Amino acid sequence: MEKQGNEGIQTNEIEQVAVEAAAETAPKRGIDRRGFLKGAALSALGIASAGALAACAPQQNGGKEADAAAGAQASDDKPFAAEETVDADVVVVGCGAAGFMAALRAAKGGAKVVVLEKGENMAAPNGIYVSGPFAVGTDVLQNKPGGTTLTVDDAFTHVMNYSHWTPNPALMRRCLETSADAVAQLEEIGYTFEEKNFRFETPFMGEKGGFHAIMNASDERATLWEEALAANNVEVRFSTALVSLVTGDDGAVTGVNAVEKDKKNIAFNAKAVILAAGGYLGNRDLQERFLHTRKLNVARGGDSICTGDTILAAEKIGAALEKTYGYCPCEYGGTHADATRPAKQDKFDQNTAFKFGLYGCLLVDAEGKRFINEGLLCDYPMSYGSEQILKNSPWYAVVDQAYVDAMTTEGLYNYTTAKGATEETWFIGNYFKDRILTNLPADIEEGVKEGWCFKADSLEELAEHFGLDELPETVAQYNEYCAAGVDAEFGANPWYLSPVATPPFYVTENEPSAWSTFGGVRIDDCCRVLAAETNDPIPGLYAAGTDAGSLYYSPYYDIPGYCYGLCIDSGYIAAEEAVAALKA
Repeated sequence: MEKQGNEGIQTNEIEQVAVEAAAETAPKRGIDRRGFLKGAALSALGIASAGALAACAPQQNGGKEADAAAGAQASDDKPFAAEETVDADVVVVGCGAAGFMAALRAAKGGAKVVVLEKGENMAAPNGIYVSGPFAVGTDVLQNKPGGTTLTVDDAFTHVMNYSHWTPNPALMRRCLETSADAVAQLEEIGYTFEEKNFRFETPFMGEKGGFHAIMNASDERATLWEEALAANNVEVRFSTALVSLVTGDDGAVTGVNAVEKDKKNIAFNAKAVILAAGGYLGNRDLQERFLHTRKLNVARGGDSICTGDTILAAEKIGAALEKTYGYCPCEYGGTHADATRPAKQDKFDQNTAFKFGLYGCLLVDAEGKRFINEGLLCDYPMSYGSEQILKNSPWYAVVDQAYVDAMTTEGLYNYTTAKGATEETWFIGNYFKDRILTNLPADIEEGVKEGWCFKADSLEELAEHFGLDELPETVAQYNEYCAAGVDAEFGANPWYLSPVATPPFYVTENEPSAWSTFGGVRIDDCCRVLAAETNDPIPGLYAAGTDAGSLYYSPYYDIPGYCYGLCIDSGYIAAEEAVAALKA
């Protein structure tokens, strides 16, 4: 997801919103209203699946201490004591990109809509900060110089082949066919777009296009959302978290139970419920369950309020979960839970030593062995390069003094083009022009003090510090590849081969971060949630955006704006289907 900043378009997909703080132990009781924004509401869901689903927020230390134990089983069978009852046609859980679109479209279809948003105001939802969607057949593409040759078939074929036909094909095609309508809906409320190329090499550029950069500032977007929802009589309940889904005797969803911060338990009766709460990035236990790591940090730093409430609630009433889980990674470098300035936005107020984690230099795993073609993490950090750093977290970037000096004085562009990269062969290279890491020496010292960076006069001392036992042998072999100009192991481009030969040596310990997670409930091409036992739709229950596992794949798609595009497309479809069912 991208955010508009001082340097123009930034390339972050789906930023996460709140601040990641240390978790507090959840007492073994019901909902703690004062702590529910840190995930305490999850305790009432009573899910005791693998990984012990926590009732507390993720920890800033990356899970090095145990997350607080959930009191789920103790409160599992306690009845929900509602202090207020609200009637609606459609309840939308979450007001991010998918939730906002779903709420607006359902209201325009004549439904009485209530939105439950865990954040305190409209500045909290993820969708406010995205860069823009991928879409096909829009007026933006048709009106650009030369028009566009991009078709739904082009995008569908590429995405399904890239993902090895893992997502729901009928749903994927329908999203692409709906994408122009979703963009038009945003234009109707005041959004303006420009079709632009991305800084990464992507499959649809030039005459095809498809990435729609949002030109409105984020604060303006929040105002546009508020005005659009108010104009269509949508009631938004901020600081309100889902506790559970309510079902009738026939298994149909008839509403939700929720808790309003510091106030009361509320029962929302509804004819349809749309789940669009943005995934589980803020829940370390769900990270472990679905992604097999506890080290995935929030790209903007701090906590995410996306704690998987909707996924767990759906699973509890018998919904099927998809088999594919992944994440939309931060493309600006490694992070670390102990860092005061981890890599976040593409600005230089972060610690630039984290750039080693994606600049194409030597990367090793916890044993000190190479695990990736390092160039992929520079050229395609959000797609091809992302899966291995999640599996091998923490990973370690190893460089020597000559490399540090080059980054400090020349920058990556001059350093890499001097080794043979050209504008024709190194697409992303232009992005690195004039990006010289002048603050690198001071940033390294900061990293050393914080414990995620280390400097040594010998490789043996460097390896010993983080327990990288195989590092000296790895460096010796790697330096041979550098001398030969051929990576005989993983095939990295020669311009990414940077010898580790001039002491002192440096190593940074990196953890991955994400704008969002992928994977959740299984849905059909109407965005209806399917039952695990029968694979039939659960009446009255829909899902959209990153809560809907059937939309996504791991690693993340190589098309910029595709996550956000699927969010608004599926929100649009879910609302249209829910309203149609109400009128049937």
